[in-house]
Amino acid sequence: MKIVIAQMPVAQGNPEKNFQTISSIVEKAKSEAASLVVFPELCLSSTLVGDAFFRKSFVDECLDKGRAIASLASGIDILFGNIAKENNELYNAAYYASQGCFLKLSKQKGKELSFLPKNILKGSRASRYFSSPCLENIYYPEIQGKLKVGISISENLDDLEQVASSLSDKKNVVIHLASDFYEIGKHKELSRKCKCISEKFETSVLYINASGVLNEGKNVYALEGCSLVFKNGKILDKAPFLKEALLIFDSENAAINPEFLEKEKSEIEQIHQALVYMLKKSLERFRINRVVIGASGGIDSAVSAVLYAEALGKDNVYLVNMPTRFNSQTTRNAAKDLAKNLGCPYMVFPISEILDSVKSSLSKTTFDSDSKELLVKGIHYENLQARTRSGAALATIASVLNAAFTCNGNKTEAMVGYCTLYGDTSGVLCALGDLWKTQVYALAKEINKEKEIIPKASIEIPASAELSEAQNVDEGKGDPIIYPYHDKLFAYWMENNKSLLDSEKALENGTLCEILGLKKDFFDSLFETPKEALEDMRKWWSRYMGIALAKRIQMPPILSVSKKAFGNSCIEAQM
Repeated sequence: MKIVIAQMPVAQGNPEKNFQTISSIVEKAKSEAASLVVFPELCLSSTLVGDAFFRKSFVDECLDKGRAIASLASGIDILFGNIAKENNELYNAAYYASQGCFLKLSKQKGKELSFLPKNILKGSRASRYFSSPCLENIYYPEIQGKLKVGISISENLDDLEQVASSLSDKKNVVIHLASDFYEIGKHKELSRKCKCISEKFETSVLYINASGVLNEGKNVYALEGCSLVFKNGKILDKAPFLKEALLIFDSENAAINPEFLEKEKSEIEQIHQALVYMLKKSLERFRINRVVIGASGGIDSAVSAVLYAEALGKDNVYLVNMPTRFNSQTTRNAAKDLAKNLGCPYMVFPISEILDSVKSSLSKTTFDSDSKELLVKGIHYENLQARTRSGAALATIASVLNAAFTCNGNKTEAMVGYCTLYGDTSGVLCALGDLWKTQVYALAKEINKEKEIIPKASIEIPASAELSEAQNVDEGKGDPIIYPYHDKLFAYWMENNKSLLDSEKALENGTLCEILGLKKDFFDSLFETPKEALEDMRKWWSRYMGIALAKRIQMPPILSVSKKAFGNSCIEAQM
């Protein structure tokens, strides 16, 4: 008996397009003589459509398309995820259609339901829209009266084991419907759980995920795909990362598919592929086919340029170097070499005259009720440089070219606000916004693993904004952030929900290096005394919880690859 697993691309908030995709796949499954075809969770709406779930017309369209899917179930059964509505309550649910009708899958308050509702974790984003059921019974449909199907649609595989244990016959199959985002390291644990359940209950476990890109306004996510087929603890098949695919499982003649046995990609390779995928799909949705990037010669702009060139093609990525007297010849050469290596259009646009004009004009102007002189110097002059580059130069060049310009900031900078509001925080998308600076360097090395694309100088010089003499890279001067240390400290706070007090206690009792995974001699080389380390912590924590938040909430959408990215994945309040 053949079961087709449809790892389909789910178009966000477009039930009609998704229905057309599903119809086409059902026909392909019939041509394979399949008995059942399975689609992912919420495959008509997608999981992230915001308050469209409150819109009656949208819900009605999803329900109508769900009934249309049921009408396709002639000569083949169809299992899929969709919205369900009962007594004015909405559910995220699984449906099983056979011979044009939905089968009963659950019982609630004495009434049999033609769907299996998902348990929604209290406090999750889904709980804003969907209710959690109080089920009295769950029914297992049968494929052609021969094979029972246990259906799982939990948040994190919690009920998958329970479903597997409740099926008495080992020949039966357990199917989990998902719509999971790519997160670093997540799939490895998910695969391990599926394997353990399949082995423990000597049964077949099918995990179905979607592909595609979802934009939630402040975050962009990739649906990672990687659907799985296990039998008796052995993996038989795996769908590709991020791509549309169909897997065929034969319950009576299960064999390993040799095509999936490709080398598993490393973590940094997956990050690279996911970022390019999200850029490509997002820009297609925005109808943006070219971008302008400020190429400073530093690591962030270089990595961003490579990602956009891979997503759009080298001819559609315009690199602009905007030097002042603070920019070294080293970084200017690196920017030019990057453009040459990529084959991208390149331009040098000095901005000193613009800066001098603004500075001079303001010095001659005062408010009518306040004669205070407007002197643009120090940090104000540094910020003027950043804002002139992004808000003026790049935005104008992009406008003339009918293009967009980019934000090249990273997670470390966003964490502590080491960036200029309306300057380098501006742009259409923030490709590196969920990567710590040390991860950006790792990605640069991954990009260069076969040949040098990112110039050696961009990787080896000190990371620097080059906005003053104090940031002269040729003299070894750069950013005030010690990335190999602060990245770990910042991740401890932000990704593990820890506080300044937690790190202060760890410093006091001597466990900080162990907690952060640092060598003690390296940490000791950074600070002369524990007091100095403590003051450093307090300074960055103050920025993290203060001015940096005001900057973060105004940043462009961040391509998200971690469990906790700034934006909607990390709900913040300024305290």
